[in-house]
Amino acid sequence: MGRLSILFIVISTVLFIFPAHGQNSGWDKLDKQLAEASSDSTRILAYYKVASEIYRSNPAEAQEIVSRGLGLATDKRFEALQIDLLNLQGVIYLKLNNFDESVKTHFKVLKKREERNDKKGVMLSYLNIGNVFNKSYDPDQALKYYQRALDLAKELRDTRNRANISTNIGNIYAQNALNGEKKQDVAHAIDYLVKTVEFCKANAPEVDLFNTYILLSYLYLKADKLEWSTYYTDLAIDITAKKKDPVGESYARINRANIYVKEKRFDLAAKEVALIKSVIAESGFTNLTEDLQGDFDKIAKAIKEQDAHLILSDQDSSDRKFHEDAEVLRVRIREELREKYESEKKELENKNLLLKNVSVEREAHWVKLMWLTTFFILLIISIMVLLLIRKNRLLREEKRKVDQQAAEIRHQHEELLHADRFRSSIFSVVSHDLRSPIATFQTLLSVAKTVDLPANEIKEMLLNIGYQVEVASKMLDDLLVWSSQQMADDKLEIQTVYPLHVIEECQQLFADRIHLKKLNVTIDISAELAIKTDLKRFEFIIRNIFNNAIKFSLSGKSVVIGQQENPQSIIISIRDEGLGMDAATIRSLQDKGFQKSFEGTFHEKGTGIGLLLCHEFAKRINCTISIESMIGFGSTFYIQISKNG
Repeated sequence: MGRLSILFIVISTVLFIFPAHGQNSGWDKLDKQLAEASSDSTRILAYYKVASEIYRSNPAEAQEIVSRGLGLATDKRFEALQIDLLNLQGVIYLKLNNFDESVKTHFKVLKKREERNDKKGVMLSYLNIGNVFNKSYDPDQALKYYQRALDLAKELRDTRNRANISTNIGNIYAQNALNGEKKQDVAHAIDYLVKTVEFCKANAPEVDLFNTYILLSYLYLKADKLEWSTYYTDLAIDITAKKKDPVGESYARINRANIYVKEKRFDLAAKEVALIKSVIAESGFTNLTEDLQGDFDKIAKAIKEQDAHLILSDQDSSDRKFHEDAEVLRVRIREELREKYESEKKELENKNLLLKNVSVEREAHWVKLMWLTTFFILLIISIMVLLLIRKNRLLREEKRKVDQQAAEIRHQHEELLHADRFRSSIFSVVSHDLRSPIATFQTLLSVAKTVDLPANEIKEMLLNIGYQVEVASKMLDDLLVWSSQQMADDKLEIQTVYPLHVIEECQQLFADRIHLKKLNVTIDISAELAIKTDLKRFEFIIRNIFNNAIKFSLSGKSVVIGQQENPQSIIISIRDEGLGMDAATIRSLQDKGFQKSFEGTFHEKGTGIGLLLCHEFAKRINCTISIESMIGFGSTFYIQISKNG
C-alpha cells in the first residue's frame, strides 16, 4: 500500500492529461474576446477567463496568456485583477510541477490579500500553499497551511471550502497511516475522515467524497475491519461507475480483491483482478497496470499458495487414514469409559440440581412478589400524581377564567362610569344651554307685558335669542346623532367609504360660510382612496373638524385637507390658518372630556360637545384624533384610521 501516497494525485489529474480534441486554441479564443472588449478591465478579464478555461488541458499556453494579462493589469493599475491573475499563475505553476515558483507566487498573493484585509482571499491562499506542499510531498507543511485555511473557513462560515479543506487534511492523515505501522495513526485517520464525511453530507453535499471513501476502504482493510472496508469500497465503485472513471474504479476494485484474499475467497479475488485488467484495457490507461502490478503479484501468490496447500492435503490423506482408524478405536474406548463416568456424575448433579432449583424457585417467587408489590405501589403513586397535576391544572385554568372575568367586569364598570359621567356632562350642558334662550325669551315677554319697549331694543333682544337658539339647535343636532347611535345598540355598520366624497359633501354644506369668510379650500385627497369604517360616525368626525376649521379661520385664508399613508394606517389632515391654540388648550381638547366652547373669528358660538363626540366616535371606529397648533399660525387636526379595521 506504499504507492497510495500518489494515488489521489493520479486520480485528481488523470482527467486532464489529454486535451480535448476539436477545441480551438487559447489564442483564438483570446483574440475573439479582445475584439469584443470595450475597456481595459474587460480586456484583462478576457486574459483571465481564457487562461482559467484552458490551463488544465494546456498549462504552458495558459501561462503565456496569464503573463500578458498580468503585465496589462500592472500597467493599468488594476490591483484586484492583478491579484486574481497572479493567483491563477501560481495554480498553473503547480499544474506544471514547478513547485518553487508556485509557492513563491502564492506567498506574493497572500501578502497582497493580507494588506487588503481580504479574509476569504487569505483563506484561499493558505489552501493553495497547502496544495503545493501536498503535491511536492511535504505533508507536514501542507497540514500547517491547511489548518490555517480551515480556521479561517470556520470563522467565515464557508461550509463548502471548510469541507474541501477537511478532506485534504484527512487525505494526509490517511496517507501517513497507510504508509506507517502505527495502529493509533490508522484509528486517528479513520475517525477524522468519518467526521469529515458526516460534515460534508450535512453541510456541503456537492463535495466529491470519492477520495475519502476509497481512503476509508484502505484504512479499514489495514485495521482488519473487513465489513467497513467492503462498505466504503462499494460506495467508491458506485461513484466511479456513474462518473465513468476507470482509474478510480481500478483502485477501488483492487481493494475489493485484497478484501477477498483476507477472507480466503480466492476465486472471487481472481475474478476481480481479471475485471480490473479488462477495465484498464478498455480505458487505454496502461500505466495503471504498472501501478497495480504489486497488488496483482501478491494476490496471485496467495492463490498459488492456497492451491499448493490443497494438493498436499490430498497426498497425505491416505497415510493418515490408518492412523486415524486406530485413533478412532482408542477414542471410542475412552468415550465409553467417559460416558459411564459422566452418567454416574450426572445422576448426582441432577439430585443437587433439583435441590438447588427448589431453592431458586422459592427465591424467585418472593422476588416476583416484591416486584409486583413495588410495581402496584408505583402505579398507584403515579396515578395519584397525575390526578393531582390534572386537578392543579384545572384549578389554574379556573382561576385564569375568574381573573379574566373580573378584569372584564372592572373594564365594563369603568366604561359605565365613564358613560355615566359623559351623559351627566352632556345633560348639564343641555340644561344650561337650553335654559338660557328660554329664560331670555321669558324675560322679554314679561317686560313686554308691563313696559312698552322700543322696537330697536326688541329687535336686538330677538337677535340675541336667535343666536342662542342657533347654538342650541346645533347642539341638539349633535346630540341626536349621538343618541341615535346609542339607541341602535351601538352597532357599527362597516362598509367601504371614500373620504373624498364625504369631504366634498361637507364643502357643499358649508359653502355659504366659506364664501362669507372668502376662504380658499384645497382638497388633496385621492379619488381612489377607500377605507373600511362606519359611514355615519366618520361623516360626523369630518363634518365637525371641517366646521371648526372654517369657524376659527381668518377671512381670506386657506383650509387645506390632505392625506398621508403608511403600511399600518391612513391619515387625513385638516389644516386652517386661523387663530391657533396654546399647549394648555390642546391638552384640554385631547383629554376627551367636556371642553369649553370658544367663539370663532366671526363671533360664531359653539356648544363644546362636538369635539367630545368626535373623540367618542373615533374610539368606536378604531381611529385617533391628534392636534398640532401654535398661536397665530393656525391648527392642524389629524384623523388616523387603522388599515386593520
